[in-house]
This record gives sequence, structure tokens and C-alpha cells, in this order.
Amino acid sequence: MGTPALIELGNRIRERRIAAGLTAGQAAERAGNYSQRTWFHWEAGERSFAIEQLLSICAMFDCTLNELAGDLTIPSAHPLPKDLQRQSMEFLRSWWQLPENKRRAVRRLVKILLKQEQENFERL
Repeated sequence: MGTPALIELGNRIRERRIAAGLTAGQAAERAGNYSQRTWFHWEAGERSFAIEQLLSICAMFDCTLNELAGDLTIPSAHPLPKDLQRQSMEFLRSWWQLPENKRRAVRRLVKILLKQEQENFERL
């Protein structure tokens, strides 16, 4: 069982998902290709979030982190400075405005680049 803050945040996320007319699976996919199981754990308040995950969820719901969780104290393993939060939100909003086929193409390119980087690193 999670902390009271995580449980409340999970309730807020569930309410926004239902208001948006999304299933848990659809919301998990749209927020960042998370598993439905992970999404259920978040909504139940059983799992904490990385700040990047929260920002991605906020971008999907078109809300700020402050609007979603402003009055809650949420533990994060890696909190981001305010300027990076803003930049991350701007990036995520732009990302979700791209058509799905373009997002898939970007993911493929990133995977290729990461693979090349790993190969270069292994050669050292």
C-alpha cells in the first residue's frame, strides 16, 4: 500500500482518465508506452513515479504538474529543477502533437542511435 499522497494522486489520475474517456490501457499507452499493469499500480497508489513519468502523464492530460498534484508531497527519486520541468512539459506537449507514425519513426531512430552508441562504447 502506498502513502496517502500517492493514493490521492492515483485517485486524481483515475478521475482524469475516466473524464477523458480512456481505458487504463489506452492511458498507459498514450502517456508513454507504459504497461497497463504499471498504470493500475499508479492509480491504486501502490507505485511511486519518476518526475519524467508524472510530466508525461500531465502532458497527456494537458495539465501542469501543479494542477495534478500541487498540494501533495510526492516522493521522487530524481526531482528536476523548475526550468527542466518547464522544458520537459514543452517537449512532451510537442511530442504528443506529432502523429503516431512520426512518433514511431522517432522511436526507431533513437533505438538505432542508442545501439550505435553502445557498439562504440563496447569497442573502447
